[in-house]
Order: sequence, then C-alpha cells, then structure tokens
Amino acid sequence: MFKHILLAVQGEENEGFWEKIAGLLQLLQPRVTVLHVSETALAHYGYVDQLASSIAKEQFIQYIHHIADQKQREIRERFQELARHQEVPWEWKVREGDPPREIERELAGGTYDLLILGSKPGSPGNTSSKVKEKMLARQSTSLLIIK
Repeated sequence: MFKHILLAVQGEENEGFWEKIAGLLQLLQPRVTVLHVSETALAHYGYVDQLASSIAKEQFIQYIHHIADQKQREIRERFQELARHQEVPWEWKVREGDPPREIERELAGGTYDLLILGSKPGSPGNTSSKVKEKMLARQSTSLLIIK
C-alpha cells in the first residue's frame, strides 16, 4: 500500500504522536524518510532583528540555532529507537527554511507515496496549521495528519 513514507516532524507534536507512528510502521513496514525543517530565520521570530542590538541579536541567533540542533537530536534519537524496534529502514534529513517549501522540495525529489504530518498544541505563533493547509492545497501525494 504505502511503501515509502515522508515523515515531516517538527518536534512539538501532540501527545501520542510517536505511539501512533509506531503502530502505523508495524502495520505497513514501509521505508521511511524523516524530515525536520528548522525555522531559524529571524523572520519567524517577529521583529527581533529590528528591536535588538547587534550583540543581543547575535546571541539570539546562536540561541535559535542551539535550540534547533537540540530539537533535531531529540527527534532523530526518538525515531532511531522506534525504527530499531520496528525494524524499519529509514533515512534522516534536515533542512533549514520555510517548512511547506522544504517539504515540497523533498516530495518532488523523492518517490514518496504518503506524507505524514503531526500537529502540535495550539499556541501563539503556531504555524503548523498553515503548513498543513499548504500541503493539502499543493500536493498530489496522499497526506496523513496525526493529531
């Protein structure tokens, strides 16, 4: 059915996300590519670049990259453990930029037959629903959104 899955993970998915992924992997036994897109551009953080001094801005940029690196390690370790138990072949990819654009680039360059996105709890600045809307509107690949 679904032989190659693109799993686009942000690292802040709702509770139960990984358990649902585990069940799906056990059922399908697909090949999986895990993609994490880091949003490290200051545009994502509002007007910080206009409000902060150059030193504070540089410290903030370093902090953003540190948090992104930490999130990537957590996601990779979590999926690595899951894949080991499920005996699922997988590949890890990290991109930096606009999530919908980077997910589209990955889909266009691969042989994916299913895109899986998670959702995260609502909060100010939560852009995950915009990503889902764009993926629904632009893709012909099947899409599964896990709440």
